[in-house]
Amino acid sequence: MHSYLSDALKNNYKKETLLANYKKILISIMPVTPHFSNECLKLISKNHDLTWPTYDENLLIENKVKIVIQINGKKRELFDVNRDITEDELLKMINKDPKLIKFIDGKIKKNIFIPNKLINIII
Repeated sequence: MHSYLSDALKNNYKKETLLANYKKILISIMPVTPHFSNECLKLISKNHDLTWPTYDENLLIENKVKIVIQINGKKRELFDVNRDITEDELLKMINKDPKLIKFIDGKIKKNIFIPNKLINIII
């Protein structure tokens, strides 16, 4: 740890930031390696504040999603689109795709659309 910490400090990282991140990692692995984590925490921290690291749930949401395009239940394509795209927008994209036009040919009977997951076009 000492040599890694010394190398990281040479890269202009603040020591406090590195120790705070290392402490979060040790707390996160504590359920798996309790004795090791506890000993390392004692070495780097005088106070033993063991709160689980927090996170911002909004940062975990992806802006792009992959939507499966099925025709009669068979996967034909995978589109990478913006989250919460409407069914109409997606159908416009499908009708412009040369790989899918040969299957559809204007014979669409029904659509089954599951937002942010898939669309199944029944012919």
